[in-house]
Amino acid sequence: MLVNAKRISSPVVPGRFASVRRKWKNGDRVTLDLPMKMRLEAIDARHPDTVALLRGPVVLFPIAAGSRKVTRHQLLSATHIGASKWQVETASTLMTMLPFTDIENEQYSTYLRVSG
Repeated sequence: MLVNAKRISSPVVPGRFASVRRKWKNGDRVTLDLPMKMRLEAIDARHPDTVALLRGPVVLFPIAAGSRKVTRHQLLSATHIGASKWQVETASTLMTMLPFTDIENEQYSTYLRVSG
């Protein structure tokens, strides 16, 4: 955590509130580094190959996914190509992924069937 571009030495414990005790001034700026790793979440334990792609708490939805073949590795290797747009390279095509708040009139799905 940074305050006005200077690292704060207060301990930060995952799952707990962090506090910064100081005299605050107008214009002070707090910067947080919140690592948001890509991960796959299965729809349920009986269907481990039907997964959603998440980045931190955000689900990324495949746009017009259809029945594309995709691997776990390909999904986890999604590339950030815009403010909130991601791209997954499959063997046959590029698949666009968006958070729900950025989907307009596109067809989308939540879950993909993966191989490997």
